[in-house]
Amino acid sequence: MKFTWQKTDHGSLDNLGQQMQKIVRNMNENRMETRWRYIEAEKRFIHYVSKEFHVKKLSNIQDKHLKAYADYKKAAGCSDKYIKTDLAAIRFFHNHTPDTKYELTDSRKFNQKSGLAATPDGRADRAWSEREIDDMKDRAIELGRPEVARIIEVIKATGMRLDEACTLKRSDIERAIETGKLHLENTKGGVPRDVPLTDRASNFLQMQLDRVRSEGYVFTPKAYVEAHKIHSFERSIQDFIYNHRDAIQDPDRSATGHNLRTSEKGALTIHGLRHSYGRAAYLQLREQGIEREQARLEVSRMLGHGRDSVTYIYLGGSDA
Repeated sequence: MKFTWQKTDHGSLDNLGQQMQKIVRNMNENRMETRWRYIEAEKRFIHYVSKEFHVKKLSNIQDKHLKAYADYKKAAGCSDKYIKTDLAAIRFFHNHTPDTKYELTDSRKFNQKSGLAATPDGRADRAWSEREIDDMKDRAIELGRPEVARIIEVIKATGMRLDEACTLKRSDIERAIETGKLHLENTKGGVPRDVPLTDRASNFLQMQLDRVRSEGYVFTPKAYVEAHKIHSFERSIQDFIYNHRDAIQDPDRSATGHNLRTSEKGALTIHGLRHSYGRAAYLQLREQGIEREQARLEVSRMLGHGRDSVTYIYLGGSDA
């Protein structure tokens, strides 16, 4: 990744900046927006530790530096969520720094000890239940929208994002059936990933091969493709769920803080199907004897993320 540290004429700071530059130029994880967010956070951090601690090497970073920086940002009025994102960036750079002398404390333990509150994220109820999935698919079929039912099922079965599902081609499915992995390239951030197929996913994708005989997008109707209005089709899927979710979703869905006002009930969204997939995939890995951290990391990769901590959101607070 291209990045050049802009010299400040402060020797110790520029020294840290040059070290940071080397790390960034070898950076190939996460989507571009995340990388730049992390770069800006690391720049703020090295300005701070250079001035306050006279740190000369990134390999010398330790918990006391993160704690002092978190206290400094909190005193400056920054939100806990903002601070935790900065700390995640600092940890990312630490993990990619050669020959580090100190191991940083696990982020959850560190944040809790530092008084950084849990960030509301809607974990309690973003996932769909199987009953909600089945009823929404039935509603779509009854109203003459079988394509909506197919999109719901394929996202639940593979964890794809909506735009990934809408641009999936017949050749992609054929390759997935043959290899046992769905290879995705039209991803958020442009980072390719492979999604292992479950029996549910494999069987459903095989059905789609039998339904669609010609090459082209499998889940997007031809009329949208020919008119170059795939985004309009995506919007129609989201609108359908929005218009019918009150009649479908469980009445006792938990109150959450994700894009909602305090105490407002959560609601079904297309993205929630990725949460359903993530939880099912995590539990399957745990049943296979995979340790928690490794299982979270693997699910994170399946979903197109680069950190195991992201999986906590999809687990809805459960970490079996």
